[in-house]
Amino acid sequence: MSRLIAEQSDVLPVEPMSKIALFFIPLEGISAELQTQAMAWLSEDERAKVARYRDPKAQMNALLVRAALRVVLSTVLPHIGSASAQPFHPQDWCFEYGPKGKPSLTVSQWQQTGLDFNLSHSGDWLLIGVVKAQNARPVLFGVDIERSRPKTDIYPILNHYFSPQETSSLLALKGEASQRQRFFDLWALKESYIKATGLGLAQSLKSFAFDLAAVDLAQNSHFNLSVSPDLLGQVEFKPIEIQGGSALNVSPHFPLFGNIPVLQLGSPNAHQWQVYFGRLNEEYRFALSLAVNDSTHLTLNKLALSMQMLSIDTLLSGI
Repeated sequence: MSRLIAEQSDVLPVEPMSKIALFFIPLEGISAELQTQAMAWLSEDERAKVARYRDPKAQMNALLVRAALRVVLSTVLPHIGSASAQPFHPQDWCFEYGPKGKPSLTVSQWQQTGLDFNLSHSGDWLLIGVVKAQNARPVLFGVDIERSRPKTDIYPILNHYFSPQETSSLLALKGEASQRQRFFDLWALKESYIKATGLGLAQSLKSFAFDLAAVDLAQNSHFNLSVSPDLLGQVEFKPIEIQGGSALNVSPHFPLFGNIPVLQLGSPNAHQWQVYFGRLNEEYRFALSLAVNDSTHLTLNKLALSMQMLSIDTLLSGI
């Protein structure tokens, strides 16, 4: 598999409290042989869900997303999972679902591996995130990748889903293009947050807010590491070859921002949050939200974050 960065951390080299691995995977067709293999990895229930899709592309994506998750979990387990965990093959993983449908490992498999995960699919891209948080369960963890859609009328949506602070900050930006970028940036952050809590859209998107005005995105987009402490580092992609690579219009470097302020506007919760945000290009951006309960007296200050981008064919073939 093509490695983006060996590992990057925002702290001194000590044993990290949490280890996060992100996988960016452009979705495209695979050979009939790989399709057969991927289908064999799925559970009977998953195969039934894939078969329900009538559109061939939607059915293929449903297969690829489920197979990719299983392979990613098997791939990262030896690197960030519990030291005592035995190897898991892709077909070995078992999932359960929260009240609002959030997937997770079964309690038994979490106890063996210590892994939590989340995934997101938008347009041509799949994002899978896996986290191993030391001595913490449950971990609230969510990721989102979001495609900017130029035909979306963003302005009627603001009052329904964005806080007054977010709306006023967005409308203060000059020009519709900048406002549209901020809209989808915020949407990715909000999606990652409600996916982390497991409540989905049952949680009001106006009950919390993100203060992107505190993060100088425009300045940092020039990749000047000395500009702001919000920039955690530049992620370096090694070149990969993917047929039809329209989805790979990605700079070889892009910034990653941390310390995104989260404002609790409703009932306060007893969690400490770490929120990260980045852009693959002008069309796609991504976010991740991670929290543990303050009552555990744990800290998320010690984090190790690694990222990889690889083709779906390379991922599925490499296991």
